[in-house]
Amino acid sequence: MNPTMRQLEALVLVYRLGSITKAAAELRVTQSAISLLIRQIEENFQLKLFDRTTRALHPTAACKEAVPAAERILSGARGLSQHMRDLVELRGGRIAVAVSAGVASALLPRILARYRSRYPEVKIDLFDVAPDELLSFVTAGHAEFGIGSFEDDGRSEARIETLMQSPLSAIGVKDGRFEKRRRLTWEDIAASDLIAMRRGTRIRTQIDEALASTGQELKPALEVSLITTALALTAEGAGISILPAHMLPSAQFPTLAAVPLSQPTVNRHVSLLSRADFALSPAAERFFEIAKHAMSTR
Repeated sequence: MNPTMRQLEALVLVYRLGSITKAAAELRVTQSAISLLIRQIEENFQLKLFDRTTRALHPTAACKEAVPAAERILSGARGLSQHMRDLVELRGGRIAVAVSAGVASALLPRILARYRSRYPEVKIDLFDVAPDELLSFVTAGHAEFGIGSFEDDGRSEARIETLMQSPLSAIGVKDGRFEKRRRLTWEDIAASDLIAMRRGTRIRTQIDEALASTGQELKPALEVSLITTALALTAEGAGISILPAHMLPSAQFPTLAAVPLSQPTVNRHVSLLSRADFALSPAAERFFEIAKHAMSTR
């Protein structure tokens, strides 16, 4: 039977202090309790650890060899305990976060800045992945959780919680009139040069299905694969982008404004995705809380 941590503590203290009385005071137990702990080790291994006289304790050769090993074990246990406390109190640890490209550009900078200012000792592994790859990336265990826009098909082993939603909007250059519009219809912008996501992307599929249900059809002048490409083209006057309002990072594109589209209104969600059978670590839980607050006050 392996010695307990309490037995090892008693052994080391008796050896270092040279007294059962002092060791008992250090551990705040009785002298008989210390004597019992030492005796249990001796009986377990059939080794005499101390020669006892009326005046003192004398460590045996076996004791002198055992104490350094006991100290290493105790030191390792204390180190582990401290590391576990650091994880709980977010004074250390590491999290892996996956985000879709749009979230990485428009939403992540503010979330990341808040998190790192509060928990600078937590290491973050950040993965910006294509929206269609986010679900499989997280469920495969490459990241502890993901943030992005995706739909739950009911077949994946994932836990999804919506953080925010916003309508698809017409994003154009501020010209004194455009940004003052409270709402536009799809018909209002049909004659404009439109910049849309390429066919096959989730957002484009959602647009095409919504418009088809009302007898309309999107006919963009340009199709792109990346949200940042659409915004950059719009900023240079190439046309009006069709994107969720929350995907417009105002700090990066201060000349652009988003006007919600209606008839029909098409909402896009940003959600947190994690594996249903795994609990988030304390560091990941706090990241999620900060992300949720940041998006709710956007």
